[in-house]
Amino acid sequence: MRTSLRLACLGCVALVVSCAQPARVPPAGAPAGAPARVGVYDSRAIAVTFVGSEVYMATDGKALAELRAEHEKAKAAGDTARVAELEAKGKAQQALLHQQGFSTAPVDAILAHIADQMPGIAKAAGVEAILSKWDKDALAKYPNAELVDVTMPLVDAFRPKDRQRTSAIEVQKHPPISLKDAAAIDD
Repeated sequence: MRTSLRLACLGCVALVVSCAQPARVPPAGAPAGAPARVGVYDSRAIAVTFVGSEVYMATDGKALAELRAEHEKAKAAGDTARVAELEAKGKAQQALLHQQGFSTAPVDAILAHIADQMPGIAKAAGVEAILSKWDKDALAKYPNAELVDVTMPLVDAFRPKDRQRTSAIEVQKHPPISLKDAAAIDD
């Protein structure tokens, strides 16, 4: 009787645990029980591609140009407080771009510009998720996953010019610098 009760309890525990696990749909054509496939990208390549792209010029680049114009206007008016405020905004934006382009800062806001293309990129690569290769916490959720590099399909989604595409390839050949060092770049 005790053995039957223990087996029944063990069966209930197994059922509860299996129901608590999120369902994972393997990519089409993947054998049942195959490990997850996760797309990973080098965020630095995404950042260097974005800056100078048509998308950048229409969004962040346009906002930066407006910030510069406002800075010049405040400077001409002698509004030193506003000048200082606008310079701080510009420096913060530049520090973020340095951290994204040379270190491991997230590029989620950049990828939002191609969000409509990401499902197709994931499908073409046969992956169930696309994550930054530097995001250890997110990758830890897929401990046995096969990692598939989707950096260049993401880069290409921005329709880069040859120079941008070359920069995206080159940046991947070097290890990232620390976030602190990237933020300290003064240019």
